[in-house]
Amino acid sequence: MIVESALTAPDLPPVRDVDLTVVGAELVTADIRILRLAPAGPFAFRAGQYANLSFGGLPGRDFSIASRPSDTVLEFHIRDHGTGASRYAVRQLRVGERVGLRGPLGSAVLHDGHDGPILAIAGGSGLAPMKSIVEEALARGHQAPVHLYFGVRGEADLYMAGYFADLAARHANFRFVPVLSEPAGPTAHRTGYVGDVVAADFPDLSGHKAYLAGPPVMVESAVARLLAKGMAGVDIHGDAFYTETDKQKRAAAG
Repeated sequence: MIVESALTAPDLPPVRDVDLTVVGAELVTADIRILRLAPAGPFAFRAGQYANLSFGGLPGRDFSIASRPSDTVLEFHIRDHGTGASRYAVRQLRVGERVGLRGPLGSAVLHDGHDGPILAIAGGSGLAPMKSIVEEALARGHQAPVHLYFGVRGEADLYMAGYFADLAARHANFRFVPVLSEPAGPTAHRTGYVGDVVAADFPDLSGHKAYLAGPPVMVESAVARLLAKGMAGVDIHGDAFYTETDKQKRAAAG
């Protein structure tokens, strides 16, 4: 489940029910699969939104959209959480299968009118909405710096690094920073927790706008560091990705 920010964004597209067909599937880590789904007709959304997907006769689950709003094929990055829809999507869903979609959902979207620096922070499959936001900002000709920090445990969990390196080569204002929290050995990448690395790189974040997506602990920790570095709360927009186990723990805690 995705818990969206408190932001109320104007001009969000209406929620619709749409049929899609799986046209591509790629396992990019041991437990994350990129799905490409072709909608039966036009589907409007804003960069940073998500949708509820249903397949295999299982209850629907929310997954963030990784593609740009102008793309004709929708891209999703889905992590296998060991059960239910996420496991089916990663281990069983096949090209040609039909998928039901309800969306778009969420309001942690790329904001129009901001011409200052953009800071995107992703953890794991939270890379999906950050990819959409970064791509859309650059495609619109955003001139200020755009930073994408991608936190994962180790080298084996890092994906799309080559893609973002190529994107940085085409856009001088874009910077991609992978961060490994538990590297297995020596690495050329930054190490530690992604929020700490961001805090070390920016003495003052006033005037920036931040977008975050990933595990709740990562998002909450990173937000605390952004605020401590002078970023205004109204400039922080994000989704924390709660698994079914997370939901049960939160319910038990009252």
